[in-house]
Amino acid sequence: MEPSEHKGETQAMRQFLISATVALIFLMSTSMASAFNTNMSRIDQNGETIALGDTVELQVEFFDNDEEALITILSVSVLFDKEKVTYIPGASVTPTYALYNAGGRANVSLAELSTNMTIRAGENDDQILLDWSSNALPNGTRDACGNYGVYPADPEIPSGNSCGFVMAQLVFEAIGEGDADFILSNNSPGNISQRLDGPDGPLIDFPNPVSGDFTVTIPEPTSASLSIFALLSLAGLRLRARRH
Repeated sequence: MEPSEHKGETQAMRQFLISATVALIFLMSTSMASAFNTNMSRIDQNGETIALGDTVELQVEFFDNDEEALITILSVSVLFDKEKVTYIPGASVTPTYALYNAGGRANVSLAELSTNMTIRAGENDDQILLDWSSNALPNGTRDACGNYGVYPADPEIPSGNSCGFVMAQLVFEAIGEGDADFILSNNSPGNISQRLDGPDGPLIDFPNPVSGDFTVTIPEPTSASLSIFALLSLAGLRLRARRH
């Protein structure tokens, strides 16, 4: 075999191996990709460093990229640092139903459970449940996806024709110094995501990747604030001394 022919065969084999590797990576990434995902994002404008008494607002959204109509249970959790922030349920909002078509309530696919937006009882009192199910509806899952769920408490929440919905907007207040972590979890106690395997199939778990964890810093009062407090305290002591 001539050297040039051997070189040509070597280059052809190398090109084949490269192409095969690229194709394999593509197939693996496609098979690992999930039709579902849930994202958490911060929506307030207070910055990464906040003061005691400031609020932190976040939003959790669920997305269904394959427009499945067979979801039966959807549950995730927001984990927070209870020593640094406290959950304010009265200022938080959630739709009561979601994943419905333009036909209105009759076409609801998922409805909130009674545990939705509540702090899990027991030892996990730093865990807020976001719980949805088609079993909460008399007729179960109806049609496929449509408009976002509606927030009766806040008409400014965006809506649109998309397969997915805003699960909740949660509000917290800063109560302690330090770094406060906010974590979106799909495998905390009580969390489960299931769908039907076909219209008449059994229930199966489905992967629901989550993303969007973030941290806010609540610093100690500044030295200037402490100085002012000290001066005011000293003035108060002098005033008392004069009265006596």
